Amino acid sequence: MKSMVTIAAIALVTACAAGSVSTTGGSSDGAGGNGSGGSGGGAGGGPGARGDALPTNTIGFFQVPACPSGWEPYKAAAGRTILPTIADASGGTTVGEPLLSGEERPHTHGVRAAFDLVPITYAGAPGGGNQGVAAAGTVEFVTTSEESTTRLPYVQLLACKKLAEPVAGVKPLPKGMQIFYDGPTCPTGFQQAAATQGRLVVGLPKDAPADLSFGGEPLSSATPRTHLHGGEVSLATTSHGIGLVSNGAATGYARNDTYTSQAEADASEAALPWIELIHCEKQ
Repeated sequence: MKSMVTIAAIALVTACAAGSVSTTGGSSDGAGGNGSGGSGGGAGGGPGARGDALPTNTIGFFQVPACPSGWEPYKAAAGRTILPTIADASGGTTVGEPLLSGEERPHTHGVRAAFDLVPITYAGAPGGGNQGVAAAGTVEFVTTSEESTTRLPYVQLLACKKLAEPVAGVKPLPKGMQIFYDGPTCPTGFQQAAATQGRLVVGLPKDAPADLSFGGEPLSSATPRTHLHGGEVSLATTSHGIGLVSNGAATGYARNDTYTSQAEADASEAALPWIELIHCEKQ
């Protein structure tokens, strides 16, 4: 009896490679009860795999629980996205701690603001028994924002590294196919892709043109990408009874009011962990 399981390997968001794994076993002929070998080459034959033309050290993503024959889990990419290297930068550099399953990584910002409290005067002698009244002038505060996430959408797939040699005589890889590669330079027949360097690769929307770049300058471990938040903050004071009449000679008190100011935030990273690998295109 022969069973066939099809495995789809995503070599990149924009390129796929397909393979299959077959298992063979003996079958009884009813007369002598002896098993006869299947196409795997003998009775009780072990699993065999049809090879492909992908280069050794190709990194691919698989939507299966285990890497196929000839591949092994690429542990360096567990919990990370893969970012194409820029120019001749070395691959294998990591940024951040790996994500846990389904994790949305939070981040915070340091926040600062200052309020100018308007002065008011009272008829009477300042000080005395009028305790607890705020003084006029500038009031500053420093705090840390609540945790928030980027809510960046992602999907978890098994990252695998090809160990097997490419098989001669199989259907050649199509021109323009792109792969991540665990090595200092692209393999024979490939060159480093230009448009993807330092950029996250996203599947092409329907009817959209390819190779369009969006966002800021390319990312790399050498230049961490940070962001800021700004906005208006307010301070509402509360009234405090004192035994004086306003508009007198006692000065330096703060007027009861609601004050506004523009907050300043410290820069923070989005905390997306990645590993950098060279991204290669078939010639």
